[in-house]
Amino acid sequence: METERNGKKRVVVTGLGAYTCLGHTPEQMWQNLLAGRSGVSRISIFDASDFPITIAGEVPDFDPVAINGPEWAGRAERYIQVGLAAAVQAVNNAGLDIENGDLRDAGVVVSNAHGQWDCMPDVTRQWIAEGTYEYGNGPRLWKDARTYYEKKLGPAAFNPGLTILMNYDMPTSFISERLGANGPRFTVSSACVSGAKSIERAVRMIRHNQADIVVTGGSESDVTEYSIWFLDAMQALTSHCDIPEQASQPFDKNRSGFVMAEAGAILILESLEHALKRDADILAEVVGVGGSANAYSLYAPEPIGEGPAGAMEAALRDAGMNYDEIDSVFAHATATEVGDPAEAGGIKMVLRDKATSVPVTATKSMMGHSIGAAGAVGAIQCIYAVRTGTIPHTVNLVDLDESCEGIFIVRDEPYEGDVKTAANNAFGFGGANATNIFQRFTG
Repeated sequence: METERNGKKRVVVTGLGAYTCLGHTPEQMWQNLLAGRSGVSRISIFDASDFPITIAGEVPDFDPVAINGPEWAGRAERYIQVGLAAAVQAVNNAGLDIENGDLRDAGVVVSNAHGQWDCMPDVTRQWIAEGTYEYGNGPRLWKDARTYYEKKLGPAAFNPGLTILMNYDMPTSFISERLGANGPRFTVSSACVSGAKSIERAVRMIRHNQADIVVTGGSESDVTEYSIWFLDAMQALTSHCDIPEQASQPFDKNRSGFVMAEAGAILILESLEHALKRDADILAEVVGVGGSANAYSLYAPEPIGEGPAGAMEAALRDAGMNYDEIDSVFAHATATEVGDPAEAGGIKMVLRDKATSVPVTATKSMMGHSIGAAGAVGAIQCIYAVRTGTIPHTVNLVDLDESCEGIFIVRDEPYEGDVKTAANNAFGFGGANATNIFQRFTG
């Protein structure tokens, strides 16, 4: 069996782990997607009764003590815990033994976009409650916070471990320690594109002989007062909160923004040579990774779709594939006013005459947007798609926006066909774009 593709090491997926609003395993998530079930519900992590946004995609019944054990649950915040749980699950799914040292030389590349926003100073919490915080007034924020702490709380008010707990690198750090992984490690923090970029980095790490196994994906728990408050101030979140399961409406004319969600999603990547030597169960192959930048705006994509198209084309070049070899697209599609049309435009640019026949799905219609973990969540869905030949349908798409026409969006029921290749799109604030291409493994 050839262990190289286009002169590069072949990279395969041998393990998956996921804790999402649609279940505590990748299989639960997948079955709920095929059934058209929504994981969006009323916020329970904090009291959101006085907030304009009262819904989110929370991981249900997530008990860190029961899942990760008291030793680990007592040391880390929720945004770390969901990724840690998914990592252990993925390792077990891959047939690797932590205690036996199977991951001693493994690399770890995990993404996180926002860290733990709830570690922000109490004075900011008070300003938010009073409605007196002025967006962009940074000098006042830090000057007043310093006065507050020095005069009212004193040095004892500071948690010496606060800086560590707020560090975006903590999911990677905890996972490395828990797995006993001493290989190269890296954290990707690039807004909503982070999860897909972590997979790209992991693939390149294996291709360049830095590791034979890399644990990769995303970990995010952004259902907090701060994230909801700030993103609502940006008008990024949906205003349709009356019926939670109908709130996320990608590609629909009445969409009003995305639904915040949380997730831990982890993949075990290996060089094909290493996977074959240990007789691993190979789930899929990562054949192409690529990215682009919009160079247009910090907050909005350029409207034509050249940025998304650039990422898809880069991944195709990396894979040595033609556009007509793509069998499905898992869209980023967060249900924002400007994002969905731009992505639809990019898909049309890349798929050309096949744009109206290649199935496209927007699973955030059921799961919301898990920010730094979203790209990894989508990657797991792509792997299920190429293994089963099935594409989940997009729910809540009642009235297709004219600006999103010209692509084949799967609606009403799942699509079934000869799906061998799936492209996973991810785009983020700041203008970053990424696409990963997965293919059914046939040897």
